[in-house]
Amino acid sequence: MNQFHKEQKWLAHNGINISYQYYSSSPAPKPAIVFVHGLFSSKFCYRFMIPELLEHFDIFTFDYPPFGDSDKTCTYHFTYQNFANIIVELLDKHNIPKATIAGHSMGGQIALLCAHLFPERVEKLILFAPSTYIKKANKMMHTVTMLPFFPFFLKRFLYKKGAYEALLECVYDPQMINKEMIQEYMRPFLKEEMFQCLSKMIRDREGDLTSEYLQKINSECLVFWGKEDRVLPVSLGYQLVQDLPAASLETFEKIGHLLPEEIPYILTDKIKQFCTPQKRATS
Repeated sequence: MNQFHKEQKWLAHNGINISYQYYSSSPAPKPAIVFVHGLFSSKFCYRFMIPELLEHFDIFTFDYPPFGDSDKTCTYHFTYQNFANIIVELLDKHNIPKATIAGHSMGGQIALLCAHLFPERVEKLILFAPSTYIKKANKMMHTVTMLPFFPFFLKRFLYKKGAYEALLECVYDPQMINKEMIQEYMRPFLKEEMFQCLSKMIRDREGDLTSEYLQKINSECLVFWGKEDRVLPVSLGYQLVQDLPAASLETFEKIGHLLPEEIPYILTDKIKQFCTPQKRATS
């Protein structure tokens, strides 16, 4: 594994603190990649991929609220728009005009929205089984999440399910789940305010981009999907690349939803090929 320099940093965003990490293997700037995690996850999920990419890229990971180490407060609006804004604010803070945006699951939808809203800031898109075509919560669900008992119900449901069972649904091979994964994925849910935030997040979240908007995203895009994904079926991937003008899809046998954990080294090899400029043959 490559040696690398990691800086734990904080970004002031809309009155709260966003936890992020900046990885660089040398003082000279390199092309940047911003990694966006999925729902119920954190920047932890990219830990295997980062060292493999540092020879070629400067890398940012961050926890969008209320996940990971970022603030958990119900005064925040938990919207895709705000999460996409975090990406741009990170780039601005480090004087980076453009970056490749890579996102897993819900983080993939955030990456897509970033490319839709800020096309001039996006070099390329890399999507790992991105959330697609999921509509905004309906009025009944919106009302239910407002009830005082809902955060308690949500807590009981998530605790009953447990981190192991949740991870089991996301991976193809259960033997890859270890104690470190269980502890890290469970850690944010040990804070009581998390469940108030998740209840509000259900209300705040916009629906995923429709086909109409996806068809206007011209960023070159590479989409990865596990054929045994039980969270978001691979059929969504085939539909997505039909809507995105410059997208290609790669699928993997015997792989589930949690691709950055399941096949990190395969993904990093493909990312390097995708993002490295091809040298033209000389006559």
